[in-house]
Amino acid sequence: MLGLMLSLSSVFAASDNIVLTALAYMERPYQFGANELYRMDCSAFVQRVFQVNGIRLPRSTAEQSRVGVQVEVKNLMPGDLVFFTTYRPGPSHVGIYIGNGRFVHASERNGITINRMDEPYWSRRFLFARRIEQAKPIYTKFERQTIQPAQLSKRDEIADLIFILTNR
Repeated sequence: MLGLMLSLSSVFAASDNIVLTALAYMERPYQFGANELYRMDCSAFVQRVFQVNGIRLPRSTAEQSRVGVQVEVKNLMPGDLVFFTTYRPGPSHVGIYIGNGRFVHASERNGITINRMDEPYWSRRFLFARRIEQAKPIYTKFERQTIQPAQLSKRDEIADLIFILTNR
């Protein structure tokens, strides 16, 4: 039982680090295809955040969409990857779930920013979410899901902290 608790606490600590690392990139500009420290696209952003935390991910959104295990919207945890279909069919945009129905991502219009998953633009384009397990990435197929606002967590301490910090 102690081993299980230690394992779960390290998962939560890792997801907190993922979220905090992602937030450190806030407001950096977006550029399609870029993978630079101060300018990047969505998949480069996700790859960099996980790499800083010792987790290697593939470079493209399509490749990232096959890593890890698919999770239901109601079971989303901070640090999970969320995938959307934007400029072409299939996974073409990726972000990192930060809790309380929000995700951080590299937006063409706003650079690294936070949006709500239940905003009409994003909820219509949401495909699925995946959880990256630090020990062993698993490559699989995906199944499209739908977002219902009632499925999203109502309370999340990390999201509350982010809200406080971004609204000072």
